[in-house]
Amino acid sequence: MAEGLWDDFAEPVVYIRYKGVWDMQDLYESIAEWFRRRKYKFHERVYKHKHPSPFGVERQYIWQAERYETEYVKIHYDIYIHTYDAHDVEVAMPDGSRKTFTKGRIWIEIKANLVSDWEKRFDESLFLTHLKSFYNKYIIKKNFTMGWGPKLRYEMYDLHAMIKRKLKMESEEYEHRYFSGVYRKY
Repeated sequence: MAEGLWDDFAEPVVYIRYKGVWDMQDLYESIAEWFRRRKYKFHERVYKHKHPSPFGVERQYIWQAERYETEYVKIHYDIYIHTYDAHDVEVAMPDGSRKTFTKGRIWIEIKANLVSDWEKRFDESLFLTHLKSFYNKYIIKKNFTMGWGPKLRYEMYDLHAMIKRKLKMESEEYEHRYFSGVYRKY
């Protein structure tokens, strides 16, 4: 691998694309609560509400969350949500009350990565940069590959599954079951 092997250990980006009706307020609160329960600092960086078109409103949300694992490693999430052609619809609930939902299309990107030396202490000189590389490759490599890496992956897919549940998206089976190359025969 490259010189900075563990400088920025990132999981592949996960996407969700959905068209239908959803409760945006519940989705927003659920994602924020998911991060709070796991002791992340959650920030809403950008909220854009674009001028409505004849098809509906377009909104963009950019959220970030971070948690400091140690003085050297932090976990960082970037969440990008973009709604298209969205408009509010009022729905009659089974108990007779009325609730406002959003109807349209939504695009969600979830990025998660581990950042080593997040305070940039080892960037002051060439010697410290080499020391950081040695430390990452030989001393704490096992923590990245056996500890924080799988933890980050499972957390990210847990968030992904929670968002899909809130959007009422379902699949019949675990979708990553056959990623190892073994496929079932029909």
